[in-house]
Amino acid sequence: MRIGLLFCCWLLAGPTLAREVQTVLMVSIDALHPAALSEKTSPALQSLMRTGRYTLQGQSVTPPQTLIAHTAMMTGLSPAKSGKQDNDWKPGQAQVAHETLLDVAKKRGFQTAYFYAKPKLGYLVSAAVDEHALAQDDGVDQARALFSQPGRRFVFLHISGLENAGADSGWLSADYLDELTYIDRTLAPLLSDVAKRGSYLVVVTSDHAGHDRQHGTAHPEDFKLPLIMAADQTLPALAPGVFSITDLKALVQSLLGAGTAEN
Repeated sequence: MRIGLLFCCWLLAGPTLAREVQTVLMVSIDALHPAALSEKTSPALQSLMRTGRYTLQGQSVTPPQTLIAHTAMMTGLSPAKSGKQDNDWKPGQAQVAHETLLDVAKKRGFQTAYFYAKPKLGYLVSAAVDEHALAQDDGVDQARALFSQPGRRFVFLHISGLENAGADSGWLSADYLDELTYIDRTLAPLLSDVAKRGSYLVVVTSDHAGHDRQHGTAHPEDFKLPLIMAADQTLPALAPGVFSITDLKALVQSLLGAGTAEN
């Protein structure tokens, strides 16, 4: 309880950046176990960790499943409060009704984009999203194309692959780590593009992890996730203790500051 109160107080203190951010890239690497991160498996992400802020003590929601966790991540609400307590969605069904980080970004004057690798994540598309696509193989390419254009940009990119490797060969297996290395190598040029766009913020996290060849259960390993943040300016220190996935919206919102009028 004390750990949770420390993090809550830190969020209420309102961490801010000295200069207004012009470019935001948020990456959710589906099923990323924080123990998989190393110089060998993920040098690009390790570079962000060295220069920015990170914690390997992130925690997902119950149950720790893809759509439920991403809804909590984007809305800042627990499944009970958001109403999204199942892990399914199909086109034509109702979409998210609560404010998400993409709504926040739009209100602060960003052009917004949302690229996701699993169809069910279409649930999080709202009127605040200027560009969105189911991007199972080319999400990084679509994000790079968007960042090649001038103007304030906020991109949320979901990347899949680790969940399949975990289910087939086991979380933290050789195949799982190889898949992470591939993802890290794919992300490297996108991270380089963002760093060239002036004032930027990069956030990398995940929705859940897994154990053995399973995920989405009550096993403690399934709830684990990392949080990595990097910017062209000094970021506020993260508070000690466990970071909840539901804290991410308030954290990023505070770092964006007041922003400008909506486009």
